Amino acid sequence: MEKGEEVMDYDTKLIDRKIIAEDTLALSFEKPEGYEFQAGQYCFLNLPDKGFQDKRGLRRHLTIASSPLEKELLFATRITGSAFKKTLKELSTGETITIEKPLGKFTLPEDTSTPLVFIAGGIGITPFSSMIRYASDVRTKHTITLFYSNRKPEAAAFLGELEHIADINDNIHIIPTMTNMDASARQWDGLIGRINPSMIKDNSQEWDRADYYIAGPPKMVDGIRDVILEMHISKERIHIEKLTGY
Repeated sequence: MEKGEEVMDYDTKLIDRKIIAEDTLALSFEKPEGYEFQAGQYCFLNLPDKGFQDKRGLRRHLTIASSPLEKELLFATRITGSAFKKTLKELSTGETITIEKPLGKFTLPEDTSTPLVFIAGGIGITPFSSMIRYASDVRTKHTITLFYSNRKPEAAAFLGELEHIADINDNIHIIPTMTNMDASARQWDGLIGRINPSMIKDNSQEWDRADYYIAGPPKMVDGIRDVILEMHISKERIHIEKLTGY
């Protein structure tokens, strides 16, 4: 490697792996020396061959769910039948994988004067987990309202942790809503139903001057973007990140 050339690949070891919500796997890896990223970015993971193969292969990108200030890199993903996901489930603690440099512009803005409305559907919570953890760690002056939609509480990854952050940080507000409580075995006293203009306006005092960040499955992101546009929010103030479940 020539002097000054950027390192593209980093080896990292698995520290921990656990189920954190229904069909949702979280994996913590060592943060390689010199690995820096912005809250909300993603990176490509290259996994070892454990006998699972398909056309998409063993190189995929996942959003980093941890704060840039944390000593570990945290990823969370829905469990599916792809070769990549099957291999993730088979990784052993201490096993090494390769990650690539961080990518993406769906990040926490430097400007703290404009209120932020985050809207997450399902595993779309991962970039917001990173942003909110960082904003809380640093005590930035961002005013953040997160609307977090899931089918049921059992599927809501990171919800308890994010609500705890909101409890100790007056600038952060978490508004979860469930869309299919008939499928849940838990009691739920919060909001029910899909995110709509009334829900946003009732729970975000500065909704009309906020910038909007939407992350989740492509169909959900497109639908919510249309909802925000109907609220007469200009498209320049809407930022999206579409996440697939492969």
